[in-house]
Amino acid sequence: MKGASHMTTWKKVIALSGIIGIVPVFVYYFLYPHMPDQVPIHYTGGTPDRYVDKSSMELLVLALLGELGLIFMLLLYAVLRRQFPDSFRKKGAAVRTWRIAVPAVTVLFAGIGIYALTEMV
Repeated sequence: MKGASHMTTWKKVIALSGIIGIVPVFVYYFLYPHMPDQVPIHYTGGTPDRYVDKSSMELLVLALLGELGLIFMLLLYAVLRRQFPDSFRKKGAAVRTWRIAVPAVTVLFAGIGIYALTEMV
């Protein structure tokens, strides 16, 4: 029964992280009408030196940073779980760490995306 509980908790962590990761997409959607047609995407010494269209794939990638962070963490989890199965079988510190790390990294990546998008308005 403990295994089923772990899976339910793990699914909740992934679902929560997915919701967190999609927030920058909504931020992009709401900011889009307020963005200039050309937005600065790179700065040197505080001065913008490269601009892209506001509908550029680069801005879409910024909006998807949270989801990309989640995907990265899930891939890393899968690799480490395969390489170190005993650590994950015990349901100890490794599992608890991942329950915290996955949403934390997703929040970090989503926050970077949101910050970058809000700076373009």
